[in-house]
Amino acid sequence: MSKLVLDLDLDFDFSLFGVSSHVSNYRIAWGMNKLFEIDLERVDDIDISFDSDKKGNFSLYRFNDEESYTTFHLLSNRCDSGYLIPELKQIDYFLQYWGPMSDQELSSFKDELREIPSVLVAIQIDPMELKSRNNLLF
Repeated sequence: MSKLVLDLDLDFDFSLFGVSSHVSNYRIAWGMNKLFEIDLERVDDIDISFDSDKKGNFSLYRFNDEESYTTFHLLSNRCDSGYLIPELKQIDYFLQYWGPMSDQELSSFKDELREIPSVLVAIQIDPMELKSRNNLLF
C-alpha cells in the first residue's frame, strides 16, 4: 500500500516587527494607539503547549480596520512558562501587520515605532528565518 505525503507551506503573509521595552503590554498598546491612531484592544490570550506539562499564555491585542483591509496584532513574547519565540529572548513583544505596505513604508513604520517613548528597540523580522515561526500562526 502506498503512502500519500502531504507537504504544507504555511502562509506568513504579514510583516513582523520585534519590540523591546521595559513597560507592560497595555502601555505599549496605548503608545501604538496614540501614535498610529488605531484602537488595539485586549482579546483572549494565546495558549501554547511547550511540552506535555508546560503551557504558556501570551497576551494579545488586536485591531482590524475593515476599510483599509489592515490588521494589527501585538503579542507578548514572554510568559511564566517560557518564550513564544525562544530564539529571540531579547524581544519583549511582536507586532504583526497584515495589509498593503511598500518596503519604504515598512521602514518608516519601524522608525515611527521607535518614537514611542517606552520602546527601546524596534526591528523588522523575517518570520521565515525563525525556527519556531509556527507559534506566530494562531
